[in-house]
Amino acid sequence: MKRNIFLVFTGLETLAVGVFLMMQHNALMDDPTDRVVHMIHQMGSIEWAILLIVLGAVSLVAGVLDVKKYNIQQVILILFGGLWCAYSLFFWINDIHFGPGLKLGTLLSTFVFVQILFEAYFGKRG
Repeated sequence: MKRNIFLVFTGLETLAVGVFLMMQHNALMDDPTDRVVHMIHQMGSIEWAILLIVLGAVSLVAGVLDVKKYNIQQVILILFGGLWCAYSLFFWINDIHFGPGLKLGTLLSTFVFVQILFEAYFGKRG
């Protein structure tokens, strides 16, 4: 498990964000007059929260059990990169639109995305 600690902890973070979004439906605020913000608000829906929970759980299991079949660890890393990039961008847009500043969750999600980029580039190969 020591080699897969990144997958385990990022899986836990993703799982926690999914549970948070499931319980807090207003985490991404809505403005029906702005199409972009209105679309971003949909990313806080129950379906996306379930996706985050499932991906976090799969990552947790793959990391703990050191599953290598079908290159699952690389696939999870790619999915994490896309999801965390999107959520970081959405949190930034939401905070800028509704102001007056950035929230802690926005900064933390950005740091998680940067960690994923570093793991993808500098992490163990093969």
